[in-house]
Amino acid sequence: MNWNGILSLLLASVELLFVINLLIFAQKNELNRIAETLIFILMLYQLLEFTICRTVPDNNWIIYIAFSVIAFLPPLALLFILNLKGIHNKFIKLIFLPPIFFTVFYYFNINYFQLVECTSMYSIYKYPYGDLYGFFYYVPVITSIIILFKETLVKRRSELIILLVGLLVMSFPVVVAFILKLFGDGRLVATIVSVMCKSAFFFAFSLFYFALHNKSVKDNA
Repeated sequence: MNWNGILSLLLASVELLFVINLLIFAQKNELNRIAETLIFILMLYQLLEFTICRTVPDNNWIIYIAFSVIAFLPPLALLFILNLKGIHNKFIKLIFLPPIFFTVFYYFNINYFQLVECTSMYSIYKYPYGDLYGFFYYVPVITSIIILFKETLVKRRSELIILLVGLLVMSFPVVVAFILKLFGDGRLVATIVSVMCKSAFFFAFSLFYFALHNKSVKDNA
């Protein structure tokens, strides 16, 4: 039996349930909308990865769409944390320039996208300028962790602690991957996009928990 991509399908199914529950039960406010969008992005990536593994392994377009979609996760997560802290600035939206750039740039380099390997747990892709993509991908994540860590030290709310844990768990494979690479083992780095999106399930759960309990500020009807 072919189990390739099965974990992606499982996580996508659970994350879809998260989104549906939030749309029904969570209060309608800006923070919750961002949380729902973040979970939807993770769900969509997992669904695309399952599709790539099981039905269209040679389709460069689907791989391109998956990378374009997930590129918006880190800046949107940072926007969520900044809104949570009450930081509002007209220049904040500039954090979305890197994913927009890569979406446009990769559009003209779609033929370079390739599925190298797909297993039940992860996928490996070949794509141009991976190091540059990774840099702009992880900087907003690290920034989000730093800001949220400081906020958690001050307020010590359970929702903030769970969000922080979710971000840390999501980032853990990256730390391990680069430590291993320093010792000459680059296997985890090759899988990092797929593996990190799997560990991001814990971030999705933390967002789900936060949004269900976030009822302090309601949009004006």
